[in-house]
Amino acid sequence: MLRDGTICPINSPYTSPVVLTRKKNDLPPDSPEAYRFAIDYRKLNVITKYPRYPLPVIDDLLTNIPHIGVMSTIDLRSGYFQLAISSKDIKKTAFITRNGTFVLLRMPFGLSGAAPNSQKAINIILKPVIRRFVLVYMDDVIITSPSFKGTHYPKNDDFNEFFYSLILVV
Repeated sequence: MLRDGTICPINSPYTSPVVLTRKKNDLPPDSPEAYRFAIDYRKLNVITKYPRYPLPVIDDLLTNIPHIGVMSTIDLRSGYFQLAISSKDIKKTAFITRNGTFVLLRMPFGLSGAAPNSQKAINIILKPVIRRFVLVYMDDVIITSPSFKGTHYPKNDDFNEFFYSLILVV
């Protein structure tokens, strides 16, 4: 994470503990890949103020699906991590390890504002195609089409414009 620029060292009055949770895999317990790195932001979340943004209700999305014939989903890889954190708030993401104190430069899972901010960002980016042939549920983009006939997507130019040129990673 340090090498790829996701975190950087810092001196911060804020710190949250790191928690390693075992992944559901067959790797031996002494393998680093057997664990998921997480930060316990519960204390920070209690005092965090963030703009409210409505999260989608799956039943509402399902009743308003356009072109119901065929659906494909794109899962945005590390959805929250694709959002930068405001420079004034970076210090609040500090976590402490035996190797020092670091901050995250991208939105981590576990912050109370992560889900609504991520949903809002994706909705803004995809606004021109939402409800035409795209629905968004958290970090899942649902693309609909009336059938498999021809191209899977209603308008290939729209798909190219709004997905291939985005900075979102799928």
